[in-house]
Amino acid sequence: MNTDSNGVFEEVVSDRPLQDLLLLMPLLPVNDRGEIDYNAAAPELLNQIGANADLTMRTLHRGTAAIGRLLVTVSPEIGTGEFSADAMESIGWLLAEIGDLAATAQCLSVACHRYTADYAPATQKYITPTRP
Repeated sequence: MNTDSNGVFEEVVSDRPLQDLLLLMPLLPVNDRGEIDYNAAAPELLNQIGANADLTMRTLHRGTAAIGRLLVTVSPEIGTGEFSADAMESIGWLLAEIGDLAATAQCLSVACHRYTADYAPATQKYITPTRP
């Protein structure tokens, strides 16, 4: 078991949480309405997805804040035209997608943690993510 850079205890720490999150998602069972069936999912899987969703959210929030700081730094160049309007539009779309991804990661994290609140295995089982 490891801690992250903030000293927060994580049950499952991944070097690539977003990649692992995306590659673990196909392993989740889905009901007839196309919704994730958390009750039918393996608790080990939910635990890993929840941890990866938490780390992904943290990374996205910190990255978005860093992009904001960079934009503040280059704001004089935006006013003079040295920084193109197309680039600014692309950054806007990127930030919108990052925000949506962070919100979805939060929903997954909350659901996974809710369904594994009493999960306490003697030894942690690691589920290997699928490969594209």
